[in-house]
Amino acid sequence: MVAERLVEIFTLMANHERENPHGVSLCSVAREITELSGAGISITSKDGMQAQLCTSNGVAQRLMDLEITFEEGPGHEASRNGTANEVSDLLGDEGYRWTFYSPEAADLGARAVFGFPIQIGAIVFGALSLYRDRTGPLSEKQSSSAYLMASVIGRAVLAMQAGAPRGTIADELQGQSTFDFSVHQAAGMLSVQAKLSVKDALVMLRSHAFVVDMSPSELAQRIIDAETRFDLEARDWIDIERANRKKWS
Repeated sequence: MVAERLVEIFTLMANHERENPHGVSLCSVAREITELSGAGISITSKDGMQAQLCTSNGVAQRLMDLEITFEEGPGHEASRNGTANEVSDLLGDEGYRWTFYSPEAADLGARAVFGFPIQIGAIVFGALSLYRDRTGPLSEKQSSSAYLMASVIGRAVLAMQAGAPRGTIADELQGQSTFDFSVHQAAGMLSVQAKLSVKDALVMLRSHAFVVDMSPSELAQRIIDAETRFDLEARDWIDIERANRKKWS
């Protein structure tokens, strides 16, 4: 059963990747695999600050904003305690656990919310937040799918941070309000090329994107595809396509 669900998750991820060449929409996959109304993913720094990775829709976005603003909610609790939690009826007694989050979330149309920690081993560095527009607990299948999805997300975040020193995943993301899969994957590669921290590599990537009049995602994809790289010895950016044009001109 677990193997079958993992195959389904990776199949969905592949489908989303074909539709979006700049990376997998992890939140959309999480919503789809759990058959819920929406999903949001947050990354937590070592001092407890949350930063949004992605959300699957407008309501999920506003729910994530509530969690980050009030420091309450299913994802915040999951990342803080390292355990899954659920409130199957936000308007019932369970909803009182979050003084500010619950009434605001209910006003947005959420009736049940769920949080699952994102972790590798004992290290928790984020959470998967899920909501549904009707009351009720998760089924065994939905709960299993959410746990598996949280595990996949954890490994995806590690892949995005290729080249970052061990133990610095959350630190490198601190202060980032959004998280683009391809941009952070490319920043990990750039950090190795330029011998910088991932945070500094992100600044460098975005600055160069501005200079060459390209979106960060477009530049990131070129870095991932080895069409653009940073040459440490020359201390300059190398664009393979432009270099080839000069060679044959």
